[in-house]
Amino acid sequence: MNLKSVLRVVPTMLLCATISAAFTTTKAADAASAAASPAAEAAGAGAKAAKRMFSADSMKKARLTALKNEAGLTADQEAKAKPIIDKYVDDLAAAKGDKAKRADLKTKYDSDINAILTPDQQKKVSDTRAARLEKMKAAKAAKAAASASPAASPAKSN
Repeated sequence: MNLKSVLRVVPTMLLCATISAAFTTTKAADAASAAASPAAEAAGAGAKAAKRMFSADSMKKARLTALKNEAGLTADQEAKAKPIIDKYVDDLAAAKGDKAKRADLKTKYDSDINAILTPDQQKKVSDTRAARLEKMKAAKAAKAAASASPAASPAKSN
């Protein structure tokens, strides 16, 4: 083997070794941080832990804020809605995989919330939810149409 070959091979080997060591260190650090996080412990760690996790408190706050924005709740209505939302979110967490129970909980939640709203507020909430549903359906249809239509490729002519 001549000197030129050695001068080409040695830097390449050093580069490969450096990249390999960096990759191994990064992989170990990612595994350690994933195992140490409470969300990972709750989700069972591993690759499934990358899924978004919301705390019950943040869900409760978000639902109350959304309801206030949709319906324009008064302070009295907000005080009445808070325990309904709290119970709903806690019951949802308890019924994690049971779709039928979750549907029943949603129905009860909607009827309980409608009971504290005025007819005008009920209309605002239903209109907002209907608009959101239509927007989601349109996005889903657009996504399905985009994935169903093959990309146009130019035809070769000889």
